Amino acid sequence: MSNRTAQKMFNRTADEHQKALVSLIKAFGYRHTLDEVFADFVELSALAVSNAVDKHHFQAREERYLAIVKKYDPADFKRFPQMLGALTACFEDRVQRLVPGGEGLADVLGQTYMMLELGSSRAGQFFTPYSVSRMMALMNVGDGSPHIQREGYVTVHEPACGAGGMVIACADAFNDAGHNYQDVMHATCVDIDPRCVHMTYLQLALLHIPAIVIHGNALSNESWSHWFTPAHILGGWGPRLRRRSREEAVPEHAEPTATVGADTVVQGVAPVIVLPSGGTDPEPRPRICVREDQLALF
Repeated sequence: MSNRTAQKMFNRTADEHQKALVSLIKAFGYRHTLDEVFADFVELSALAVSNAVDKHHFQAREERYLAIVKKYDPADFKRFPQMLGALTACFEDRVQRLVPGGEGLADVLGQTYMMLELGSSRAGQFFTPYSVSRMMALMNVGDGSPHIQREGYVTVHEPACGAGGMVIACADAFNDAGHNYQDVMHATCVDIDPRCVHMTYLQLALLHIPAIVIHGNALSNESWSHWFTPAHILGGWGPRLRRRSREEAVPEHAEPTATVGADTVVQGVAPVIVLPSGGTDPEPRPRICVREDQLALF
């Protein structure tokens, strides 16, 4: 999708919260480029969400957070929580209206990224329009009932996740089929671009999609960091995935996997998680806090 097309689509589909997010990104002026502000926003937000639930990685990520903060004066930095608030409100509105066959979810950051013309044409970095991702997910996922009835849940593996739009579309498809995607779907997402990792993690975290987002290379099986969404940790998905891995070996007569899009795979067997050579990335323990004013997203 061209940048001009992305701009037209944004103007037609963006709600007030998404437009507020874009206005805040552009408010930094000449001192920081749009590319820098957007990258820092998604990383700061991802670090903040991760540190609320993942104490194993807390110290290193807190140090990274503070290093980014030093780049901005206080007046500019105050916009970052406002930007996260606008993004959260955008998803909150969509979740509140979420019904089977309805308007559905959205790849908010992917759409914003393309509208701001931040995609790299030289790297072939163009995100699929969400309407196309949703159509592909609906066609390939179906109602998911056979796998869900047999296994209890479906795993989704996305080796080039971008902003996470295809995984969000799969969640949308399960919702249209009458399933709660938070209970019946787990995603493993990989991308070599750290900005894409942060975008995917942030969107899946806000939509409470159980997932592990890996900064790595799906072709060479290298990985450098793992990001566990709050839904993954609080939902006890680590033990569920490990239990399936222990109980099941892939049988010779296994059904072929169903491809969703060019890279996403939906299947009934939990994917192999790529770990850094020479060590493991321990699963964080659940840390649950309940607030009276909690949003529906969480």
